[in-house]
Amino acid sequence: MEWNFSLMTKQQLDLTTAEIAADKLKDPLPYVLFEEEGYFNDYEYPKVTIVVPTYNCAQIISLTLETILDQQYPDFEVAIIDGGSQDRTLEVIKSFRDDRIRLYSVTGFHRYEMLNRGITRALGQYIAFLFPGDYYVWRHTLKLMMTKALELNSPDLIYCGAILRDGRGDLKNLYRPLTQDLLRMGQQPTTLQSCFFKKEMFKKIGKFDTGLKLRGGFDLLCRFMQASDLRFGSVHRILTDYDLRIVTKEMVVTHFFESMRIVYRYFGLRATLRWLKHQKDISRLFKLWFSRLKVSFLGR
Repeated sequence: MEWNFSLMTKQQLDLTTAEIAADKLKDPLPYVLFEEEGYFNDYEYPKVTIVVPTYNCAQIISLTLETILDQQYPDFEVAIIDGGSQDRTLEVIKSFRDDRIRLYSVTGFHRYEMLNRGITRALGQYIAFLFPGDYYVWRHTLKLMMTKALELNSPDLIYCGAILRDGRGDLKNLYRPLTQDLLRMGQQPTTLQSCFFKKEMFKKIGKFDTGLKLRGGFDLLCRFMQASDLRFGSVHRILTDYDLRIVTKEMVVTHFFESMRIVYRYFGLRATLRWLKHQKDISRLFKLWFSRLKVSFLGR
């Protein structure tokens, strides 16, 4: 079967962050509109579970849930794993009154333990992950991703590109090929939020490493590529918006040591030394330190 699609231009799309990203690229937005409704019949599409871990995020969880529930897709659920929120998070979630939302509570916030709980509870054939503040930039994201999955005979992983935002308002786009060489350099093809994993895959390679704080997605992708019997595909479109929030010195340090540990675990000492030569966390840490020093002395 062949793809039938056309491109939607920046002027046609009412998505602020996507418009900004397109301006940076100086190119029309590469979003796909299906010319024919029902490329596959609704009953052919697999059920998708979107796992959302929450903790004291009342101000931003609505944005994430609204874009999920607005998805034009025949069969999906939202598995929310709450780590004991003390603010209005649970009240906001319950206000949606949507049967597709399932809410579970756990004791304490640990992102990868919560994601693992979501995997266990998931009813979908495919599982995706969004954190509060992240969202899908197009209401047909699930349908496009799962159409591609069906076209590729249901691979174990299907991914797309992402917009990265930080607390300063800077935007970047992330989409790379998934290769062993790039993983050896500590580089993911995309964000975890842009990956759709087949639930059966977790039975083969395991769930997230709960000993990690930041790079659980990178670790999972390394394990994925170590398994010779797993298949993947990708959609070269930016379909998710990832809110990096504020990057702190502690986060940069954690990112550095976890990356080094993972590269050594899967690729050995030689690859780790090569990674050390090229990695950017040290320069990031210096820039963060310098910017704080400038604020202290210059007030800006």
